[in-house]
Order: sequence, then structure tokens, then C-alpha cells
Amino acid sequence: MAVNITRFHNVFLYQSRATVPALLEDLKVLAGLDARAESQLGTLTLGAWLTLIPGVVLSILAFGTWAGSAESEVELSAQGSELVTAAGLVGAALFVTGLLLFVWRAALKPRDLDNRRYGLAEVLLKRLQVDLAPDATVRLKLDLRQDDVREKRVKEDMVGWWNTQFFVDPWFLLEAPLADGTMLRIRMVERLQKRERSMTSASGKTKTKTKRKGSARLEVSLRVKPERHPGLAAMKPQATAAVRLPKRVELERVRVAADRLSMRVRLAHDWAVQVKRAPDDPETPAFWKQALAKDDASRTATMMLLSLYQVVHYARRRGKLQAARARRQSV
Repeated sequence: MAVNITRFHNVFLYQSRATVPALLEDLKVLAGLDARAESQLGTLTLGAWLTLIPGVVLSILAFGTWAGSAESEVELSAQGSELVTAAGLVGAALFVTGLLLFVWRAALKPRDLDNRRYGLAEVLLKRLQVDLAPDATVRLKLDLRQDDVREKRVKEDMVGWWNTQFFVDPWFLLEAPLADGTMLRIRMVERLQKRERSMTSASGKTKTKTKRKGSARLEVSLRVKPERHPGLAAMKPQATAAVRLPKRVELERVRVAADRLSMRVRLAHDWAVQVKRAPDDPETPAFWKQALAKDDASRTATMMLLSLYQVVHYARRRGKLQAARARRQSV
């Protein structure tokens, strides 16, 4: 399904059911829109400062010249008066133009998407493509709005001395039928706290401090046919023991039922789509180490899927052995 650009720029939501190649084409369109928005914002920012600063300078110089001549009671010549007036008008025009450019930039700011969001979808689709049937239909839902928009605020309360706004952002959902009949579901929800407090010093000055705190919850679940996986509901200890995760990623829960199993982990709010080199690699430059010490979301999702599949394969193999034993006994 082709992306409706006009509608997307109104809602910043993407949802589609299509094959993996079609979804990847749509994600390429979203990446192009994001790159264009970043370029526009950079141009507007530069243009705004290049008009606002000269406008302020010219306006101050014109006003200072006029005020100085008025105080000294020395009249400017006709040519000088025209020059001061022209400088004031040009300064005011540049100042207003700069403000309008900043307003335009603010209006376009929502178009600057978080690259990680469509980037994570792209990486996961490419990895899963080999495990899907060629014509499999995949459901993909992305909420590309900023994580602190008003619609995502769930409550506002005091945390200690901080006035805190709480945001919940269920922005990612991917559902796909795997080649063996298993239904895969990957979901990510981000939680954000925006904290603010004001303090008045002894001199009477008021100072406001702000900070952001958050995390991301990544959940992978598999739905299977219970008749092909007997005893799956009793395999939660095996499922927990089979968990393998990257360093620093925190396991929150493992759930197992007769027809499904799921795993949920917690990532840091500054997670990365894909870390291509380990921070402890001796060839990694020192200034990259901090950037690379982030939770790799795509690798985490892959390891979660592989961990769950170990249990699925074990239950399926056990089911086949039980069926074979039953056939032998019936002969």
C-alpha cells in the first residue's frame, strides 16, 4: 500500500497489512519524508538566525542613532534621517521575517520523525523475511508522533518535589504468520516521565529545573496450535531457563499457556536500533564507546524470539514422540 503523504502529515500514523517487500517500500518512503523534513528544518533554522540577528542589530543601531540625536539636540541631516529610517525599517522587516521563519519551523517540527522507529521496523522485517512464506501478509502499525504529545499523557502527579507528567506510548506492533504456522507478535511500548520543579533562591530569583526519565518495554509472543504442542502450559520453568538476552537488558516476565507464550523485557529509553560493534571491541574509538553502550532493540527482539522458539520446538518434538508412541501401542 502506497503511503498517503498528505494524510500521514496530518496524523503521523502508519498502519498496513501487506507483504514484506511492500512494507519495506513504504518504510523507504517514510525515511525519505523524514530526511526531507530534517533538511527543511536545518534550512529554516539557518535562515531564521541569519535574518533575526541582523534585524536586531540594525534596529538597535537605528534606535540608538535616533535617541542619541534627540538627547544631544543635534538634528540629523535629511540624508542621515532617511538612512536611519531605512535602517530601522529594514531591521524591523528582518526581525519579523526571522520570527516567521521560527514559527514555520515549529509548524514543521512534527515531521522530523524519530529515525529509530521506522528503522527498527525495517531491520526486523528484513530479518523475519526468511522465516515467512513468500506471499505472507504482515501487519505493521507505527505511531510516529513524538512521545510527549498530549494524547499520550495518562496522568499528572507529584513525585517528591517534582511536578511530573506521565506518558504511555504504544507505538510499535508487528504481527506475522511464520512458515511453520506459528503467529508472531512483537510490540513495544515506551513510558516517559517529564519532571519539572521551581526553586526560589535567597535573593528572590526563581529557577526552574526539568528532566526526562523513561524506559521501553519490548514484548515478543508466539501463538501456536495446542494440539501440536501438548504440555506447553506446564513449561514455564523451561521457558524461563531458555531466556538469553543481551547485557543490561532486564527480563520482566515470561508467560506460558496452552496455545501461546510470551516474553517481556525492559530497555533503556535511549535504545538503539542496531549496534554494529561492541563497546568493548579494542578497535572501537573511545568517543564511540558511550554511544555504543546502548540497548540493541533489534538484537534483543531476535534473541527473545529464538529463546521462545526453543520451548516451542521442544514441545512440538515431544508431541511427535507421544503421537508415535500412541500409534505403536495401537498396532
